[in-house]
Amino acid sequence: LLLLLLLLLLLQGAMDEDAGLCQILAMLILDSDGGRLAVKYSQLCKKELFPTHKEQLAFEKRVISKLPKPTATKSEVDVAIIDEYTVLFQACNDVFVCVVAPATENELLLLQLVEGVFSSISASAQGASFLSTGLSKQLVLDSLSDVLFVLDEVTDDGIIMETDEEKITARIRMLDEMEVTNAAQAEQMFQKATQSAK
Repeated sequence: LLLLLLLLLLLQGAMDEDAGLCQILAMLILDSDGGRLAVKYSQLCKKELFPTHKEQLAFEKRVISKLPKPTATKSEVDVAIIDEYTVLFQACNDVFVCVVAPATENELLLLQLVEGVFSSISASAQGASFLSTGLSKQLVLDSLSDVLFVLDEVTDDGIIMETDEEKITARIRMLDEMEVTNAAQAEQMFQKATQSAK
């Protein structure tokens, strides 16, 4: 019993406030010139690090100046250290999707977040265009309400809430998770029926 109490106290001490939560400082959707398409800063970032709009814009310009120029194809997620912050980014055409976090944060979780956000934005923007060459500034601006919804769904004041593209996209389209699961199960049953009919 004493050993159990000691273990509980150790676990309680290890779980300080926000200790197990991965936090980000900002999510930035920028064009290749550093222009702001959509951004979401955490309260900590807005109050202490970049309190004014001018400081936020200056930081966004520094970020873009340190990143490689995007190509016409979707790039892999890459990492950069800018002003002592870890910046993970993915680019396509003239759009950068960036996550800014303290240098101590888990880069694998940040990578999943960038991939999930990029894929969700691409999926919602692609619905507006039949012939698309990937995510572009015009597609982001055309579906800006969905892009802002994506940013809102994935984080809550810097705390990562969701990284899975399918769940993010389902929330944007306001589908219940049960509907998504049922649709996937129905698709699997259809595939099995088709296979057995052959």
